[in-house]
Amino acid sequence: MTTDPTGSSDGDAVAVTVAADGRPVVRCAIYTRQSVAHGNEDLTSCDVQRERCGYYVSAMKYEGWVLLPERFDDLGVSGATLERPALERLRSLCVQGRLDVVVVTRLDRLTRRMADWARLSDWFKRAGVDLVIVDGNAGASGPLASLVNNVVASFAEFERELVSERQRDARGRARARGLRTAGRVPLGYASDPNTKQLVINEREAPIVREFFERSAAGESGAQIAAWANAEGHRTKVHAGKGGVLWTGRAVLQILRNPLYLGRRSHQAATVKGVHDAIVDAKLAERALDAIDARRTRSPSSRGRAPNLDNDPWMLRGILRCGGCGRLMTTSASARVTLANADDVPRYYRCRGEVGRPACRPAVQVAAHRVEGQVISRLCLPQSVWTDNPRARAFLRLLAPEWPRLDTATRNRLVRRLLWTITLHPHRRFASLTVDELGADALIEENPGLAAGFPPRGV
Repeated sequence: MTTDPTGSSDGDAVAVTVAADGRPVVRCAIYTRQSVAHGNEDLTSCDVQRERCGYYVSAMKYEGWVLLPERFDDLGVSGATLERPALERLRSLCVQGRLDVVVVTRLDRLTRRMADWARLSDWFKRAGVDLVIVDGNAGASGPLASLVNNVVASFAEFERELVSERQRDARGRARARGLRTAGRVPLGYASDPNTKQLVINEREAPIVREFFERSAAGESGAQIAAWANAEGHRTKVHAGKGGVLWTGRAVLQILRNPLYLGRRSHQAATVKGVHDAIVDAKLAERALDAIDARRTRSPSSRGRAPNLDNDPWMLRGILRCGGCGRLMTTSASARVTLANADDVPRYYRCRGEVGRPACRPAVQVAAHRVEGQVISRLCLPQSVWTDNPRARAFLRLLAPEWPRLDTATRNRLVRRLLWTITLHPHRRFASLTVDELGADALIEENPGLAAGFPPRGV
């Protein structure tokens, strides 16, 4: 039969795998990644990678290989994480069964971490998608290709860690000598174009001295910020970021920075820097003493990263704002644990980033409302949003069990079953996308259930 080899005649058609001459069509997608995006590049590394992979796909036309027109380029994205826009779109096509082969130039374009490679390799296998590495497996296939790719992944991770270790050692030795190694240039200083070390900016330094003098006179950070804003002073601009109004917290960061005393932080102490001080030690001491005199409680320590196995936030990492597509952050007035998650007021918020302001009007939803909505939908498998019979059967079996699950188990299941949740605040509902491969993994972890479920691919 005659078909569209891309698998889509009108944008939503079901993918097909047979060409006009009866040969099977192998639908291919090229994935590229460039760690750093430069301003006005006519030819990016992604373009070069795509061209090389395109030649490989063209050479495999005799096998029925056809390249999809859609591009999957992560430009300016690090390989240290799997959270990349183009990679997520690629995964979406795999889940939909619209893809047979993913082609990359080298394994390090896909990932530089062995743990991430193990996850990706297993994921592609379960999705029934082959991975071809043009400069890697040397035409190997089957178990041999897996062995070669695992070895290459191990060396890629070793190379990355070796370079990182050398850089850390070099920066550590430089900091111990009081040298600047990297980072933003603080207010009151400029970077010497030859040595890259700090030199006093005579236009900004008087503002810093005024901050210290006002603090020593008893003014709070908020009062100093109000004065600076009234005078038209703004935060320092660095790489297009900054130049905004002062806040009390930003002022306190200036007052507590040892750079202005001619010193640098190193490990748990400070060392004498190679740059000149803007304020003398006596003025800085009076300013800090005034700050400490106003303190009403001891500063709290920074909390640890959440343990997702016991995370009280059910939708952390999977709830996205329908307005901008970004992951929503969590917010609460008190520390949230599994024990008090139902009692503490909790919220999911869409917060802005540098260069990307938050949605207007602000998007905020009570955690209890949206989490309850998600569970209610999971309890109604007849309206489930997937055509995969195994996923539907599993959700139907699980539906009556949700009210009886403890909070930790419930949250873990939701995060494994759902790929993403999109909040549409103006329409007052959240749309859910089932992770069919996650559901399949849960079925396989329970051999007693797997026998009664539809086979894969049905």
